[in-house]
Amino acid sequence: MDLELRSKLLRYLGLFCLLTVLDAIYFHGFLAALRGSGEVIEVGDLMRPLIKFCVISALPFAVLAYSDDNWRSADAAPLCLTAWLAVFGAYSVKYGAQCPMSALFPFFPLVLSALLAHALGTFCKKLVLMKST
Repeated sequence: MDLELRSKLLRYLGLFCLLTVLDAIYFHGFLAALRGSGEVIEVGDLMRPLIKFCVISALPFAVLAYSDDNWRSADAAPLCLTAWLAVFGAYSVKYGAQCPMSALFPFFPLVLSALLAHALGTFCKKLVLMKST
């Protein structure tokens, strides 16, 4: 197997595992909030944790964009989708009908944050390269 391909597969696998763990932690809390006290939960109640989670889960994408010349923004969305679907599928199997489809709403902010983090990492890399020349 080509060394570059092997390296890329390892990056994908490592990031997939990291995202799956982060998504599972967040998703567990999200489901607990939805099934929790029986009170009506507003979207605003979920925004602060969602923003915090998006920032935390986006950091690896910024690091990869900054440090790896072969990493592309087109790699981010499929990886986010795969990790999120794996976690959502596992929780759907575990909780059945108690796992609402509304739990899919955080996915789009996650992908957006990953793409923004990629852009930020790429921008920082270009900025450093400009300063060094």
